[in-house]
Amino acid sequence: MKEVKESRLRNWLETVGMFSVVVSLIFVGQQIQQTQNIAIVEMRLNNMIAQIESRSGIYDYPGVWAKGNAGETLNPSESVVYAMQIRDFNTLQYYRFTNFASLTGQTPEELAAISADVSGFLFENPGARREWDALRAKFRRWREPHSPEGYNSIFEEQVRAQLAVMDEMHRLRN
Repeated sequence: MKEVKESRLRNWLETVGMFSVVVSLIFVGQQIQQTQNIAIVEMRLNNMIAQIESRSGIYDYPGVWAKGNAGETLNPSESVVYAMQIRDFNTLQYYRFTNFASLTGQTPEELAAISADVSGFLFENPGARREWDALRAKFRRWREPHSPEGYNSIFEEQVRAQLAVMDEMHRLRN
């Protein structure tokens, strides 16, 4: 009789123990999900702050920004300022793309909205597009010799593909 009671008690304790393990795993899973959600929100906040800060050059030199985007001729000092404004824009957008991909695990195809923002901006601003093309060509020249399989930027490829579609749509309309 004592053995039966001990056996029942042992079975009951094992069941309670297994239930406790399952509940703790569910809790850990919820904590992981919550941590990821917090990280995404923080990334978005940091992204917004970075976007605002990246505009400081635009706020300091709005005339250069407007002339450069319109494709107007810039004097040498304006060219330097404008090139840095576009470089900051490119850097911010590239890191938006790669950071979001890393954090969410989304594929580059799923991140097309970010590259669409960039391609839309470049399509509407011919000077920015020329400067962005020059910057990406510079990156290609610098990185190509060190890339055995050839320099490849999924971000750049997406932007260029979207620009090609916009260019074709514009050509067909006109």
